[in-house]
Amino acid sequence: MKQKLGEAFRLYFILVTLITILLMVVGLIFDSGRTFSYEAFFSPLFYAFIGVIPVFFFQFDKELGMKQLIIRGVIQILIIEAAILLIVFNAPNIPSDRIEVVISIAVGILIVYILSLVVEYIFELIQAKEMNTYLEEYQKNR
Repeated sequence: MKQKLGEAFRLYFILVTLITILLMVVGLIFDSGRTFSYEAFFSPLFYAFIGVIPVFFFQFDKELGMKQLIIRGVIQILIIEAAILLIVFNAPNIPSDRIEVVISIAVGILIVYILSLVVEYIFELIQAKEMNTYLEEYQKNR
């Protein structure tokens, strides 16, 4: 559970950053004249929370194979897309009647998801390299 919380915590902040960038880009493209109050700062925090929820639903005792990882990723992105689009269609201040807005949000969610996987991979790669360096030093000193 401690590992899942750490993973969720790291993913949350990655998502907040990427979602903030996505909202800025989509907003500048489709609604650049609008100004927001400070409540607008809550939306990336809330959307990132939704993006972290699937981390807790998929727990496996054994390591997954490549096919299982892909299936899990597809299920996760479908859950996230459905949750966010449900919010989009029920939010009065998001122009969900414009198909280009809905498509850009859906594509943006997919891009954010993929980028979050890439960033997590980079973090894990750096961590693995550090561990290998420590192990090599330990073996030399034995």
